[in-house]
Amino acid sequence: MKNLHQLILNGFAVVVSLTASSSGALAATLSGDLSTTNILYLNSTRGVGTGNWGAFREAIANTLENYQGGTVFDVDFVQTQVPGSLGSWLNAKPVGFYNQIWFDTTIYQTSILNTVDFGALNAWAANKQPEFILDSSFFFRNKQTTTLTPSATAVTINQALALKNAGGGMLIGTDHNDFAYTANQILTNFGFDGLFTGSENITADGSFVGDLMLNPQPVGSDFFANNLQGLSTSNVPVGTHILNANGGDRTIKIIENLFSYSPNKVTHIGASFDTGNNTTPITDPESVPEPTTVLGTLAFGAVISRWRMKRKQQQKVLNSTVD
Repeated sequence: MKNLHQLILNGFAVVVSLTASSSGALAATLSGDLSTTNILYLNSTRGVGTGNWGAFREAIANTLENYQGGTVFDVDFVQTQVPGSLGSWLNAKPVGFYNQIWFDTTIYQTSILNTVDFGALNAWAANKQPEFILDSSFFFRNKQTTTLTPSATAVTINQALALKNAGGGMLIGTDHNDFAYTANQILTNFGFDGLFTGSENITADGSFVGDLMLNPQPVGSDFFANNLQGLSTSNVPVGTHILNANGGDRTIKIIENLFSYSPNKVTHIGASFDTGNNTTPITDPESVPEPTTVLGTLAFGAVISRWRMKRKQQQKVLNSTVD
């Protein structure tokens, strides 16, 4: 086998190519942005019908913050989002500082965002032209625990990495329609042609679509039982949306990433970028890659992790020198 490894370590991109021989061994190409992704995580999951799970949402933010020793994501976590919180945090930073905004919003018939929030969000969006992940299963991502399960950790990291690789944007995590008022405020602000609607349970008769939730971190079959099964969710507005000026007058398409039948088809998660159309059973997302892929990925991860740690340490020294 002939292996070609190309590393471009300039803080912006890495490309690793593993070229296989004609014997049929797997070839893989890995690429990604090496810069740290700044995430603003706003929690408004609370109140009636949420079982006090909102008190444990920091575990989700910590999962992102701690990934690869804190070298990939830098997270500002807001435990209790109230009107004006979004605007306050965005306005306190340069307009392009945050690469991603995560809205963790399961709150009964309550619209939180005010005019200050929308002004700051629209200024950020004009600079970012964000991509979207719409996740109506997010309420079950963590329950009354201070750490996520390995599978919930994997899905959370995979979503953040997918959004990072797509150029940044926002994840809107919610529940069924009565708890999606704030989530729908955001969609309405950008001119989406549809909203989070209805209330349908997630069933075992369904599939993941593409790789957004399942790669690169492996997801176990326990994810369905612990984080999906029986949850009442809204239907994500898949299809084409012609956004307004707040959304850059763009035309986007929300592509399904997770669906089940209850009994009619319900899309629980969708994204504005494509991660493939292969389907994987909702109850069995596990797959075992070929050894070549595993070794290549592990080697790649080790090199990049060491480089990121060294770069972060150098930045701290530089900052202390400047101060």
